[in-house]
Amino acid sequence: MGETAALSARDVSKRVSDGRSRREVLRGISLDIGRGELVLVHGVSGSGKTTLLAVLGGLLLPTSGEVWLDGEPISRIRDHQRAEIRRRKVGYVFQDFGLIEGMSVLENVLLPLVPAGTPRRDAARRALALLDRVGMGALAGATVSGLSGGERQRVALARAWIIRPSVLLLDEPTAHLDTQRARNLMDDLTALREDGMAVVMASHDPRLREDPRITSQFELDDGVIR
Repeated sequence: MGETAALSARDVSKRVSDGRSRREVLRGISLDIGRGELVLVHGVSGSGKTTLLAVLGGLLLPTSGEVWLDGEPISRIRDHQRAEIRRRKVGYVFQDFGLIEGMSVLENVLLPLVPAGTPRRDAARRALALLDRVGMGALAGATVSGLSGGERQRVALARAWIIRPSVLLLDEPTAHLDTQRARNLMDDLTALREDGMAVVMASHDPRLREDPRITSQFELDDGVIR
């Protein structure tokens, strides 16, 4: 494991079952992602990108191998310990965003701070500042159900960002964004990288592969890094 790595994986494999057969989604993945890196994992749909993010972020356990987050081995610890590490150190922007429909934009962004007991006034101040940063401040009181896909993506980013994580994981972050919004997102992610956060994106968007701000790229092909 790299001494300065925010995320490390060694010989990670993941098998899943559909009830009739077992399929190996990830096969022998080893990588190190340092603090301050902006990493792209690309590959066609079904190549294992989403599963890899989930394993790296401690949402799924590998079938074999080990993952370290900030030097802590997260694959072989108790569920509640892993959940606590995720709460403190991992921001995740899901492909379907995972927002709560009946809540407002502001309430969704505040959710990760509830377990930490952050005072409401301080939490709201931080959330509103982030919503302004992603261009959603004017819609802080709006209900999530009325938002477009691009607006939901920006709310999800603010929600992941609010805990000031060590690692930010994004699944298909530009799928709902036009070219200008995608550039704005990359500006924000570059700022996070420069603050020392490790940012990992999984995407098949060809625009990202040409972006000079990406510090490293991995191609995932049938569960293997090429």
